[in-house]
Amino acid sequence: MAGPLDAGALIGSVPFFSDLDPKTKKALLAQGKEMTFKSGDTMVTEGTTGVGFFLILDGLAEVRKKGKVVATLAKGQFFGEMSLIDDMPRSADVVAVQPTRCWAITSWSFASLMKVHPELAVGMLKEVVKRLRAALSSPTS
Repeated sequence: MAGPLDAGALIGSVPFFSDLDPKTKKALLAQGKEMTFKSGDTMVTEGTTGVGFFLILDGLAEVRKKGKVVATLAKGQFFGEMSLIDDMPRSADVVAVQPTRCWAITSWSFASLMKVHPELAVGMLKEVVKRLRAALSSPTS
């Protein structure tokens, strides 16, 4: 497995964190923590209240809705971003399918950090608007 600097290197791959200045990125990274999961561990459970964001540093996880695999997540990919904004239930299970290491941050840590670094909110708003525009222009919407 790779070293502890992985989160710092990978955080820029997250769309709403990609434009952060080094000081803000460092503050963000300091508020999170590394978590590890064994193969078969449920990382988050569909229907439960989401309290955090996860960035995969190593390993592989499956996103499952009602038991059906809808996506596979690997190094550099993330989930739980909506839980940084709202307290709604998780929209899917995420299960480690091999040993998986993540950097994670809770919604309350992120909220307090946004008060000191409002640019975090700007990055998130831009990404939310981008996703909303894409959804509205989709032929299935």
